[in-house]
Amino acid sequence: HGLVRTREGKKMSKSDPKSCIDPLDMIQKYGADALRLSMVIGNTPGNDVKLYEEKIAGYRNFVNKIWNAARYALMQADEAKASSDELVAHSSADKWILTRTQELVKEVTNDIESFNFSDAGSKIYDFTWNEFCAWYMEISKGEHKNLPVLNYVLSTIIKLLHPFVPYVTEVLWSHLNNKELLLKQEWPKANKNYIFTEEAHGINVLIEVITAIR
Repeated sequence: HGLVRTREGKKMSKSDPKSCIDPLDMIQKYGADALRLSMVIGNTPGNDVKLYEEKIAGYRNFVNKIWNAARYALMQADEAKASSDELVAHSSADKWILTRTQELVKEVTNDIESFNFSDAGSKIYDFTWNEFCAWYMEISKGEHKNLPVLNYVLSTIIKLLHPFVPYVTEVLWSHLNNKELLLKQEWPKANKNYIFTEEAHGINVLIEVITAIR
């Protein structure tokens, strides 16, 4: 395994206490989940890893993002009073996010089975932040909300994140009206019925165009 280094690249050593980060202090300040993510993502076998407080704080922000996404989904369900549990893709955005979710499940599963934990964590991070939260959730705030799709994707993200973020995901799982522990759930599997290649490609092109204009 590689060395743990400071942001400037200096080796962390007990002979130089100022170069070290006390994990207990970081857990108290940012949470154990954020610390776990900061030590997994970007840490590949044989390579050195840089660990510093700002990095841990950044993953704390990601954990907060997941928490807020779950709160939004719960709020929408409360406002709807009762919603159908039937998972049906009504819009191109629904078909896009469902397709991307199946692709994510496949990729993360392959990475974990190959012990590429950093790659797995990075893919979940990017999907959650840049696709689910930044695009699909914003679209779902319009007139065409699809709560079953929103809850399905969110639940899948929580399951995939559980090995990396065990504490917050377990709490969120209980808030989503699930009586059994998340720890006991089966690992997600890709469902070919939720893959819509043509619609997903169209939304991907749209996102690229909007991003380029911005």
